[in-house]
Amino acid sequence: MGNSRNGVKTRFPARRGEKRKRQKTSLPGFFAGTFSPLSVQRPVIGVALSCGGAKGLAHLGVIRVLRESGIEPDIIAGSSMGAYVGALWAKGYDPDEMEKMAMECSGLIGALKLADPKLWPVRGLLKGKIIEEGLRKRLKFAKFKELRIPLIISGTDLDNLETHWFDQGDVASAVRASCGLPGIFAPKKIRGKNYVDGGIAAPLPVEKLRQMGADIVIASNVMVPPEERNNLDQRSKTLRRRFAKKHPILNFLNQTFNPFSFGSGLQVLDRCVQVGQARRLSFSLKQADIVINAYSFHSRWYEFYKPQRFIELGYRSTLDSLPAILSSIHPTTPKTSIDS
Repeated sequence: MGNSRNGVKTRFPARRGEKRKRQKTSLPGFFAGTFSPLSVQRPVIGVALSCGGAKGLAHLGVIRVLRESGIEPDIIAGSSMGAYVGALWAKGYDPDEMEKMAMECSGLIGALKLADPKLWPVRGLLKGKIIEEGLRKRLKFAKFKELRIPLIISGTDLDNLETHWFDQGDVASAVRASCGLPGIFAPKKIRGKNYVDGGIAAPLPVEKLRQMGADIVIASNVMVPPEERNNLDQRSKTLRRRFAKKHPILNFLNQTFNPFSFGSGLQVLDRCVQVGQARRLSFSLKQADIVINAYSFHSRWYEFYKPQRFIELGYRSTLDSLPAILSSIHPTTPKTSIDS
């Protein structure tokens, strides 16, 4: 049963012994561990994890800094790759364990372990069953209500292209639906409805955290903001021209055999998705209290074989944002009385 915040019922349950509105929490002094733990009141913290494919591995570096700083969210919202990482985090995996999982896919051979091609790829190149079943085992077949931290996942209803929020039932199925990048993965059918990538309708689920009762929202964003994409596109165009002029044979082979090359069907589809995401992302970035921009200009969404690069980027970006994060979480003067 949910809790109320300012008279509005929230949909995530309080952890045992906690109150969601300005809840009492045992935190070390200013998260630094320099003082003994004090009973303080702090705001409800929500963390939004954006979509982004392999770039979403940067979320692992973000989580590590938050954990090292003594900051734990009260609710997590994830989209696509952010949903995958968020599910592991909500289950209780620590940064070391999650980074070890990511490193298992390092190198091309490691990344290929995740591929399960469809014999007749009309609805998508990959089935996605290997990823789904692997996650289900790691989550120990968990339902949403069994997670240590409340989690909500975005999916896109293929019939009306509206956002569907998963917060009940099997977690792995919801993650698979949220990760269903069109053209790459076949849509995921759940209770008679087909769902595709949650990043299409909700690339960075900040607003949902507000609706769920979060006082402070920390957004981990791995996507290039719309205002910077034009410059990125111009640089990419220049680099493509230089490469084609310097390596005409390699350029021909790339254009002929690389399914992700510029102008290919998958690349065009990806660009169309980006157009729809741009406005939504721009709005969500403005709604967050703190934005950790852990994006890279020179990376691709399918580079799962380079996990360390993204993880380190997330770690450095969060360290840069840490002072702002800490200053936004204001513990009140601790009460001297002992709660019963």
